[in-house]
Amino acid sequence: MRFALMVWLLVVCWVPAHAQEIREYMDLQCHGTMHMAHPLFKQNLLYFDADSPPPLSYNHTLTNVNYANYWEDNKGARIIINGAIVKELWVTPKKARESILEQLKYVNDFAAANPDKFVVAKTPQEVRHYINTTNKTVIIHSVEGAEKIVHNQEDACFWADQGIAFMTLIHLIDGRFGGAATLPQLPTRLINYRGSLRTIIHGSNSKGLTDEGKRAIIWLANAGIITDITHMSPNARADALAFMEEHEIAPISTHESFQPIQNNTRALSPEQILLIYCIGGLVSLPVAMAEYNPYPEYQARLDALPNFCPGSIDSYKFTYDIVDSLIKSYAYKLLGTRFEDLPEAKKVLFSIGFQTDFNGWTSHERPRVGPEGCYPFDSTKTYNPIETLGMPHPGMLEHHWQWLQDHGTDLAPIKRSSERFLQIWEGFLERRGNFDLRYNSNLD
Repeated sequence: MRFALMVWLLVVCWVPAHAQEIREYMDLQCHGTMHMAHPLFKQNLLYFDADSPPPLSYNHTLTNVNYANYWEDNKGARIIINGAIVKELWVTPKKARESILEQLKYVNDFAAANPDKFVVAKTPQEVRHYINTTNKTVIIHSVEGAEKIVHNQEDACFWADQGIAFMTLIHLIDGRFGGAATLPQLPTRLINYRGSLRTIIHGSNSKGLTDEGKRAIIWLANAGIITDITHMSPNARADALAFMEEHEIAPISTHESFQPIQNNTRALSPEQILLIYCIGGLVSLPVAMAEYNPYPEYQARLDALPNFCPGSIDSYKFTYDIVDSLIKSYAYKLLGTRFEDLPEAKKVLFSIGFQTDFNGWTSHERPRVGPEGCYPFDSTKTYNPIETLGMPHPGMLEHHWQWLQDHGTDLAPIKRSSERFLQIWEGFLERRGNFDLRYNSNLD
């Protein structure tokens, strides 16, 4: 991509002026309705007796952790984007649509039943209003997996009317929109058996973004819905970024890791991160981090760290600090001004989001100290709970951020990400119906 184009995209990127910009911790994807898509999970968003909390561990795969107690007054995630889950195997489009509507209703009903603590916002303006005028936890809707529920422009507009802010276009399996990333773990290889077969034959999942996948990006954009490129195969992701750059459609990546440290097919390269920001998009890092076959340069840096505990909050800090520094250096390269000297409105362009995926298929940060940590417990020291417990539930996010701040991490990019996300969403809504319709018709 030409350097002049990168500069142009950053300088003229749509940055609206708002009287009350927000700076809040926003979880870009949590799963409060996982039990509705996958009944093996217990029911979410229920209150437990505060005098008898459930036993929980950071190692909580397939365990319900999205108790209402932990979402309420959460200082570590004032805004929560609830990702409704589309079943992809053995389900018809009609049943998939019904399932998503049931999940949206479940969250809407939960907020309505607890109006003093929760509210669902269906537009950026509503988010700003509730953040600035109430103390409520604000919930936004998204959908993970558009394969079964978006077939035309009418479908996309229908979901926009339900308040969907973004959709993860491709989820766990290869389909009519393109290839899905297949991780080395056996479950993902079995679920996406077609992608696994392509990987065996070609060395990687060779399926890219299909013409219908390109149509879907246009349909979603014209409805005011952002496309999340998470979960795409490397070829599909490259195709999507090229297509979205060509058509000036800002992408977001809600929960991919950083390839030089987490070296797998789901991870973003430094060049892809740069491109996402150049197109006016946003990258979000998952809270659950682990090193995986890092590049030699980064492995050497890891080896040189004192008191580093793999899989703990140390892993998140290591990756986040590097990505933050990388993005800030890009800001200087592209704008010719030190990041520190940029006005706040430009700094917002280089925000970094976070995503927890609570009540998904993954565990979270292990403790740093104690029997499940890397170091023995010292009774003479005072520990942040994140060091002794890890992250067993969403209520631990406040301790996660506090520990990072105490250890020199700049959290401003994370708090700016809520404003940047709203700006991107507002940009889509302002351009509804105006995204290259000619391309859409040319494919038909």
